[in-house]
Amino acid sequence: MRLITATLAACLLAGCGSHSTQPPQEAEGTQSQIENSMQQLGVVPYPTDVSTTGGQWTLPASVQLLNSGGDTALLALQELLSQLHITQDPTAAASIELSLINDDALGAEGYRLSIADGISISANTDTGLFYAVQTLRQMLPASSEATYQLPTVEITDTPTYPWRGNMLDVARSFLPVEYVKAHIDRMSLFKLNRLHLHLSDDQGWRVEIKKYPKLTEIGGASAVEGGRSGFYSQAEIRDLVQYAAQRHVTLVPEIDLPGHTQAALAAYNELACDDVTRLGTYSGKEVGFSKLCLTKPDVIYPWVEDVLSEIVDLFPSDYIHIGGDEIKDPLYPEFIARAAGIVADLGRTAIAWEEGSVADNEPDVLLQLWNDKYDIQPALERGHKLILSPCSYTYYDHGNYQGQPNTYDWCRKEGVPLQRAYSMDTSKFGAAVGIESAMWSELVHTDATADNRLWPRLAVTAELGWSQASDKNYEQFTQRLSNLQAHLDALNIHYYPEPDLGW
Repeated sequence: MRLITATLAACLLAGCGSHSTQPPQEAEGTQSQIENSMQQLGVVPYPTDVSTTGGQWTLPASVQLLNSGGDTALLALQELLSQLHITQDPTAAASIELSLINDDALGAEGYRLSIADGISISANTDTGLFYAVQTLRQMLPASSEATYQLPTVEITDTPTYPWRGNMLDVARSFLPVEYVKAHIDRMSLFKLNRLHLHLSDDQGWRVEIKKYPKLTEIGGASAVEGGRSGFYSQAEIRDLVQYAAQRHVTLVPEIDLPGHTQAALAAYNELACDDVTRLGTYSGKEVGFSKLCLTKPDVIYPWVEDVLSEIVDLFPSDYIHIGGDEIKDPLYPEFIARAAGIVADLGRTAIAWEEGSVADNEPDVLLQLWNDKYDIQPALERGHKLILSPCSYTYYDHGNYQGQPNTYDWCRKEGVPLQRAYSMDTSKFGAAVGIESAMWSELVHTDATADNRLWPRLAVTAELGWSQASDKNYEQFTQRLSNLQAHLDALNIHYYPEPDLGW
């Protein structure tokens, strides 16, 4: 962490949270110019290190693009220039250069962005170059203007966590392919890189499994009361995976096991114990009543292996989520261990909700912590790492404000307002690979409602996952985020008009 100079101290109060190595006597321009320049850097998540002299550079109407290997970054840059009506001309005096380099300090996702007499972007990977383009995108207007003024700036930026995610529950109420693609586009602008799809639950089964067609014939036709039914074909999943990869988002599938399985039981009754009488589809909101029959191992484990085999074939994610929450059964620990072993035998690593920590799992199994008060320390001592999703900070099905209609408050009666979400101290939960917010869909039945619950709070997930904790300042964050309203409008997001942002 670099020390901020006295010249830039006032800028920190203005909301830039930036750092400079330039001594005060070498700074160009007045303090006011520096502050004004830095305020233009309304970027979320905020970069690791920013150095500026307070000058400005005008991006001309025509530039030449120089690229040494950033394929998706180049496409993103070309789309940005086209959106702003800036033409590409190999003879133009000004240039934007994308360069692949070898710099250990930048890691797999970091980048350097320099704006002076042109724009120079360098990174170790196409991913890093792509993220630099997203930073540049936020620094520019969301639509075309007569001229474009950029601050002369040097940015070096790397993420705090490799896992910066969001979970969409498409099982209770379905979200169509078009919405998921739009959501991926929005995630990429904020450098979010994991989209966790909760694909099965009591109310619905949302992914085609060819060996078991009734999972979608029956489970795909059901939904929570008032919600949407539907499912993704395998062709649609493959298309989504490719679409996400081009935007550096990994789709992480979840098949919730061994509880939350009523949709599966309705499709294949033999998965239930013989004394179970509730064997139809379910549209209610209560949970914790359904489970695979763990005393029928010869029935359930071949089915689990078959389903997960097809999931692994569809999703190239290194991690496969096996659920494991809200179930009481003496054979539960054995099941989680066996299911995680099946995932390992398929060449991937399992994720389980934190309750799965009671199983004898290999330490590489990730645990997703949703219960703030769960004693996760024994699992940490065994070497497990966490995906942080504590419900009182990250469950965005809870209200944007206390008492918001059609939202939950079971985890926190005051809801999860923007400031509450931002206040999470990620360090207090133990060793983590990252942060993931969640939107359960019992009460989310339309695209617009999903937008309202997710935005602008998902920008908090992005900042807590990427930016340095020592730079956290809610006032600065809201000032920067408020300047990005036009970008959210351009993405057709029906966001909640957060008062703290002046929207």
